[in-house]
Amino acid sequence: MMRLVKKLCTWKIIPFAWTAITIILLCLPGSAIPSTGVFSTEGIDKVVHTILFGGIVLLWGFNLYFRRNDKQKWQLIIVLLTLFSIALGIGLEFLQRDYIPNRSFDGYDIIADSTGAIIAAVYHLFVRVK
Repeated sequence: MMRLVKKLCTWKIIPFAWTAITIILLCLPGSAIPSTGVFSTEGIDKVVHTILFGGIVLLWGFNLYFRRNDKQKWQLIIVLLTLFSIALGIGLEFLQRDYIPNRSFDGYDIIADSTGAIIAAVYHLFVRVK
């Protein structure tokens, strides 16, 4: 399994595409998001936020880990990726509030974004790297 992850994540297109898709999804007008089916489930948006922002840290972390020869700054890289992901989530919430039709600011989305980023960071720092 780790071979597949390594092969996929050495290409920058994978984490870049995940980040771009995250930004695009959060910039869609509210009317473009379905409100039926699985999307009508209470709290599903928080799960989606957690996965999207955790994916940013997870995929960029793998990409940088497999592409770097210098592993000494690994903890700093993961902390910076986590802070970037959290800042992106906060920025997108304000963007939704001010510029995206039918979208609003939700502090719980920021908590979900941060939770996903932190879970991915914990994985990289304490589970993956032993």
